[in-house]
Amino acid sequence: MRHHLIVWAAGFMILYGCGDDDFAEDGREDSGSKSHQEGGAADVVGSDGKAADSGIPSGEAGPQDSGPGPKDSGPGPSDGGSSPADSGPVGVCDDACTGAKMCNDQGECVCAPGWTASASQCVATPLSHPATRTKADVCARFAEASQKPTALWKAGGGDECDPGTVPYEAQVAALNYLNFYRWMVGVGPVQVLPKIAKAEQECAKILGYSFGHSPPPTTKCYTDEGAAACGASLIASGYDLMTQFDGYGMEIDQNLVHRRNILSVGRAGVWTGTSIPGGSAMHYGGSYPALDSDPEYVAHPGSGPNVLSRVPKRWFVQKGTKSIPALDARVVEVGSGTEKPMKRNHHYKDFSSFDLSGWSPVVDTAYRVELIDDDGVVFSTFETVFIQCP
Repeated sequence: MRHHLIVWAAGFMILYGCGDDDFAEDGREDSGSKSHQEGGAADVVGSDGKAADSGIPSGEAGPQDSGPGPKDSGPGPSDGGSSPADSGPVGVCDDACTGAKMCNDQGECVCAPGWTASASQCVATPLSHPATRTKADVCARFAEASQKPTALWKAGGGDECDPGTVPYEAQVAALNYLNFYRWMVGVGPVQVLPKIAKAEQECAKILGYSFGHSPPPTTKCYTDEGAAACGASLIASGYDLMTQFDGYGMEIDQNLVHRRNILSVGRAGVWTGTSIPGGSAMHYGGSYPALDSDPEYVAHPGSGPNVLSRVPKRWFVQKGTKSIPALDARVVEVGSGTEKPMKRNHHYKDFSSFDLSGWSPVVDTAYRVELIDDDGVVFSTFETVFIQCP
């Protein structure tokens, strides 16, 4: 059975997520149910009165295979810069400028956000372990990643179906913002697929007339390439190029497929698009081998300081570099020793989620999180603290 995948938030914003071969939705049936981002709710109907199919197959829970690679659960090196401009040219701007590389607006092949030049290659910028970071570290990175360029979209010079383009600075800003969500929980940067840019823009334009992963050929501004891109992307309406990641990252329903997707280890094939009128989208596909610093499991919130406004009240954990059992969470306020009630939500191999039951985190207060398997054995423990940034 196919599933509707819709997220509404304040301001009539909707998200649909699409699956690929390595990222399956769990078996819970919720077709046609309500779904919303933290802080907003509405019925599952788009602005055109229609709901679209997610394209995600049903099956056992489990985020995508992160790929082979060791893990490092201890402290890591300090974080470096995130802008590709830091690295300078690393090669010719051709079809090989992809993955950890992208072409800048000068026609030079440079390292993509989160990657640093090493000879003619781009390697992941060293990632510090979240537990070693200070509030100042996280707030500084959040402020940097939140900066918006002058324009997130540039109108084209053609007819009304010309989807326009995303300027280089805007693409970098969007990738930096996505990578902030990943960095906060200790996951390495995404790899990119620049060659999908034109199709992703065509998808974004199509979304303004038919919001879904399988737009009919009769849709205004329809192109085969744009429709195919919509079928391989997370898509959003009511969000811009950057804030679409708040929609995905703050998801609390629909099996958290958007949120799990953008926080998955080794996420590859990424490119963002937006058009006015239209929607916003994030193409993705496949994975690259896990980094040494990637965690065995991904938790949101994770260890160390977490920006409170970027963590919803439904917490989750999923596989990282290793498979994990179904888990429950025991949360204790460290200072007082008071256990905070949590309610089990999803409970599957490789993916579990838990709701805060009748309480809210206090800023600058440490909480110990114990992840417990079905035998009552503590699988892992970490401390998290929620912060507010200027």
